[in-house]
Amino acid sequence: MASWGSCDFSEFRAMADRFRSAVDTKASERFTREVLQELGNMLLRRTKRKTPVDTGQLRRGWFITKVRQRGDVFEIEIYNNTAYAPWVENGHRVVQSGNTVGWSEGFFMMRLSLMEIERLAPEVIGKRSRQFVRRLLEGGAAHD
Repeated sequence: MASWGSCDFSEFRAMADRFRSAVDTKASERFTREVLQELGNMLLRRTKRKTPVDTGQLRRGWFITKVRQRGDVFEIEIYNNTAYAPWVENGHRVVQSGNTVGWSEGFFMMRLSLMEIERLAPEVIGKRSRQFVRRLLEGGAAHD
């Protein structure tokens, strides 16, 4: 039987080992946490920028948690601990002497920012995914 030549698959095997290692060492979990934290920080910055300022208390009241994992779900929470934040966000009725005299429109600082982040998320995730895979292909650790 004639020999057509030989192929060295060692590089391919090494790449496959790096991919397997990324899964085995929870690099993909770390990647998910980092991307979610990045998107959460983007949301927090945008929400703060959109928050109206009178005394500054409402703007200073925005906070973000660390990424938490519950089963297969990763979550991050952005919240405002200022008591009147929901009324500024969603709007509220104006009451004088016990009578409703109008409506104050909401600023929707969180809602609008969330819509912006939802539009940007595929780009951010795509960029971070390409970096993650590139590091695996080049032989570096996926978490560098």
